[in-house]
Formats: sequence, C-alpha cells, structure tokens
Amino acid sequence: MKYSLTRGIAYTLSAAMLLLLFAGCSQPAPKEKIVIKILYNNNFKQVEELVESTYDDIDLQTELSPYPSEQLRRLDRGVGPDLVITAQPDTNLVHKYLLDISDTKASTSYDGTIMNAWKIDGKTYLIPLPGVFSGYVINETLFEQAGLSLPTNNVELVAALSELKEKGLGVGEDGVSFSIMSDYNTSVGLFYVGNMVPDFLGTVDGVKWLADFKNKEATFAGTWEQCFNLSDALEDAGVMDPGDIARQRNTVLCMKRLGNGTLAAAFGDSTLYYECVESNRKEVEEGAGEAYTYRMLPLFSEEGKEPWFLFSPSALMGINSSISEEKQDACRRILELLSTSEGQDALIADMGGGKSCLTDYQQQEDLIPRGVEEYVESGYIYNVLFPSKTVEYLGGYVREILADKCTVEEALRAIDQFYYEGTDESSYDFSIVGTVDHDLLLDNFNVRLHETELGNFIADCVAEASGAPIAVVNGGGIRASFYEGVVYGGDIAVVCPFDNQIIILEMEGKTLWDMLENSVSTCTEEFPGGRFLQVSGIRYTFDSGREAGGRLESVTMPDGTDLDPNASYQVAVTDYMAGSKTYAEGNGDGYTMLNYYDDAAPKGNVKLIKETGLLYRDALAQYFEQHRDTTVNAKLEGRIIDLAQDN
Repeated sequence: MKYSLTRGIAYTLSAAMLLLLFAGCSQPAPKEKIVIKILYNNNFKQVEELVESTYDDIDLQTELSPYPSEQLRRLDRGVGPDLVITAQPDTNLVHKYLLDISDTKASTSYDGTIMNAWKIDGKTYLIPLPGVFSGYVINETLFEQAGLSLPTNNVELVAALSELKEKGLGVGEDGVSFSIMSDYNTSVGLFYVGNMVPDFLGTVDGVKWLADFKNKEATFAGTWEQCFNLSDALEDAGVMDPGDIARQRNTVLCMKRLGNGTLAAAFGDSTLYYECVESNRKEVEEGAGEAYTYRMLPLFSEEGKEPWFLFSPSALMGINSSISEEKQDACRRILELLSTSEGQDALIADMGGGKSCLTDYQQQEDLIPRGVEEYVESGYIYNVLFPSKTVEYLGGYVREILADKCTVEEALRAIDQFYYEGTDESSYDFSIVGTVDHDLLLDNFNVRLHETELGNFIADCVAEASGAPIAVVNGGGIRASFYEGVVYGGDIAVVCPFDNQIIILEMEGKTLWDMLENSVSTCTEEFPGGRFLQVSGIRYTFDSGREAGGRLESVTMPDGTDLDPNASYQVAVTDYMAGSKTYAEGNGDGYTMLNYYDDAAPKGNVKLIKETGLLYRDALAQYFEQHRDTTVNAKLEGRIIDLAQDN
C-alpha cells in the first residue's frame, strides 16, 4: 500500500509537471518588433530611445552615412531606408519614393510657410527637422585683440580678415583666415544664396524672381552672376583658398580651427557655432589653448541695405512608399511622435542644436547663438525655400567653377537646364559598363575599419590598371556601394568621386610598414579616419585595441612570406598620399613617409616609377571595359585582420 501511494504521488507530480510544461509551450512567443531603418550622417540616440520607449513594437535603427548620394542609389535599387531624410528633395524623388502623409497629424503641426514650400500638387510628403541659422561664425576675441570693429558690410569683412592675417591672428599654416563649411554641396550653395539676400532675394524684385523661378519663368543665368562677387574678393585678398572648397585639397576643419584660434571666421550655421564654443571649452579645460568668445554675423549688403541671416530646416523626413503597410504605419507613428515637443527635444539633442519649425514649440533661448537674437526679433531672417535641389546643384557647380572646370555662365545655365528639364537622371551616366554578382556595400564606415569586398575589388582594379604588384586604396576615397546587377557609368563616378592620380612609388619594406602603420592609426569605432587602406598584393594584421603607432603586427606577401624591411617594393598609391596637395592642414592623411611632391616637408625614402594619369574611377572603368563578359564576384580573403575584432 505504501508503495502504491508513493507511486501515485509520483504520477501526480509528473502529470502536474507535464501540464505546466505544455502550458508553457502554449504561451505565444514574444511578437517580433518592426525594424525601421534610417540612413543619415547623424546618430539618433535620443530619438531612438524616445521611439522605443513609446512604442514597444518598434525597433528604430540608424546607419551612419555621410554621403547623401548613397540613400538615393539604395532607393533606386529598392533597398532604401524606411524613413527617408533629404536636405534638398526634388519632385522626382518625392513622386518615385515617398508616401503621401497629408492625412497625418504631423502634416499640420509645422510652420505653414515652410510646409507649403515643400508641398507637391497640394500634398504633403515631408516634415521639417529642426533648422539652423546660417551666417558668419567669427572668433570675436581675435577681432578685439586686433582692435577691429565688427564688420557691417562686405568691404569691411574682407578688409578685417586681411588685417587679421597681416597681424598673424586667426590664420593657419595654409595662410587661410576664412572658409566655408563645405562638407556638402548644399552648404556651399547656401553661402552663394546668402550673398544674394540683402540686395536681391530679400527685396520685392527678389521675391518676384523666386516666384517666377518656381513657375519656371525665370532663370539663374543673367541674374545670379553677382553672387560670386564676395568669394572673388576673399580669394583676391588671399584670405580664402578656393582649393579646399573645390575639393582639390582637404576641407578646412572650420570647427577645430575656430576653436583653437587658427581661423578668424567661416560661413556656417548655428550648429557650427555651438561646436566651436564646446571645442574651445575643452581646449581651455585641458590647458591646450586660449579662451575665446564667438558670435554670428549676418550676410551683408553691398548697397547699404539691412543684413540678413538665413534659416532652413537641417533636412526633411518622409516615408518610403515601397515598404510594407505594417512598416508604413510604424513610420507614421514615428513622424507623429517627432512632431511633438518631446520629439523635437530629442531631435535637437541628437543634432546638437537647432530651431524647431513646430508651431507650438517653446524654443530654448540658449539655442539661439549670440548675434542672431536681434535679427529674429526684427524679422530679418530669410527662409531658404528654393524648389527642388537647386541649392545643392548651385553648390556643386561652385566647386566646378573654383576648380576651373567651367565658367560662371556655363554653371548657371547648367543649373537652369537641370531645373527646367528634370531630375538628377539628366546628369547621371546610365550607360551600362558591367555587372556585379552581389552587393558590394559601403556600410557604417566599413571601408575605414576592416577588409571589405568593395575595397578588395577597387584595390585589385587599381593594381591591374597601374601594373603595380601592390596597390593600396584609402577608404576615404570610397564613397558609395555597388549593387547586385548592372553597373552604370554614373555608379563609378559616385563610388570614387575624387580626382587623385594613381602613381607608382618604389619604397623599402620599412617604408611600406610605416605606411600601413599610419593606415590603422585612426581606426576607431567613433569616427574612423579615411586614411585606412584597402589592399591588393599584400596582407596585414593589426590590433586596433593598442595605442596608435604600435598597432601593426605583421605584413606578408600573397605567398605567405614576410615583408622584408630592406627589400624594394613597387606600390600603387595616389599623388595625394605623396604630398601633391601638401601635408598642411591634414592633407595627405599623414603619409609623410611617402612624400615626393611637397617641398615644404621632408622627402620620403621613395622613388617615383610612374605617374599613370589615372584616377580610381578610371581604373574601375578600365576593369569593366577589359572584362565585359565577366561578372564581378569579389570576396573576403583575409587580406586585413584586426586582432581586437577577432578576439
């Protein structure tokens, strides 16, 4: 009897456990979150936290990309982000890729003037992100040290900058005391738009011109030639170098130089202003620099009229129309959340400042830079509401003019032609040059961190085109992806846009080692440097966890033999790395051991074997031409190994 009772208890417990087990199995699995992706040059950490804490079914992810063309190419390939962010949308982009959001609360939450400017056929497709004031960011302390009053017109501006340079104040080793924040074409275009505001765009005639231009009844040509007067004067005075704006050398690091006193002024926005203030604060705290004060000055008149500041949204955000209804609903909810005070707070925190375009938003006064307040109160703030991508195109053609690739007249006619005749497609080369087997992706700065299929392919093309047994390609020169399927001529131009010539240098193994050590010196997750080298004909191992200067572990040849420090090697590099743009202001990415061209720096232990006359994109074009019947199938081969990532 005792035995039966025990067995009965055991059966009862087993049954209970089975019931619990089955009950647990019958519980529904946690619902998978809806992944919403953004491709932008900024990490939206605060926005991500707000969205995910508000909606437990959404996973918001941001991929960093400083290259606007990459988003458009992904959209065209059907693999674009779910939330689309653009600085200068055109009608074609809106119609092809964006969802009508006129029925959302977000569409009625913003300043009507700004919203109406971006409506198409009376419909809303985009909401404005917090905007920025644009004008001149100046180091006020330097003007005081020189005993100079702040300028009130363009003549005084040029004269003051010239005098500061003569006194050795606010000038860098390149002799520049003024620059334009020029990372993007739109930023360059805004400078030239701003030059036209006080004496034209802000007048009755200018208002009429812009209205006529929007109706395609007016043109840039014949009207806008005068917008180049100030930049010509700055160049003639020797205070601005057109080379950095034209991308013929490194862009002047406006924030860093304003912060350390080696730049007197720059055309930029309120974000730049606050970055300068913060940069200088850190310099002072670390005992590395002098304390400075900053302010913003407006765009000046040449005819005695009132000066103006510019205002424009940092960018606009819409919804990819090709995504699923579930994703579209999630994106609508995100836009509506961002169109609240909490959403604007998160955006402003992530973007480092800005003025909300939301109608009922209580603006934080400390986010309006010194010098701007009085113009906000007086109303001399010009809303930049140009149609399509004309400001971006203006900036792009400015670079062409400053590089002596076209005249002012040719540029203005080309902008008119773009606006009157259509879209980006009018200037994109759609001739088919080849095919690729699968996506070769530029993804989250991968070409600046480790071996990539994209980098291997381009390095192999450079090696083949140059005839060098070893070729290196700096990651900063790779700006876009190749996508599965056909490759167009225009794809080559955006993947490798820079005009640096491929040359072949002969060097000792020790120099080659030093070159690779420099390559990995800025390999950090925060913002990796463009000097990182993708390679062909060699393999190397490094440890990014070590201090810069001691990261390289080994360099081997394809056959496995070690690099001989005393042997000679022929290597394809670019003339940029060899000092053709000098090494001032960070040009050449620190490859001074390869110096052949720069007479102002010690020469490297190198011998010039050949100037090929080819650019990276020429090497790509040659490869596709010579392998027309071959589909590119680039793979990872262990050419570059980072021990810190493998452990």
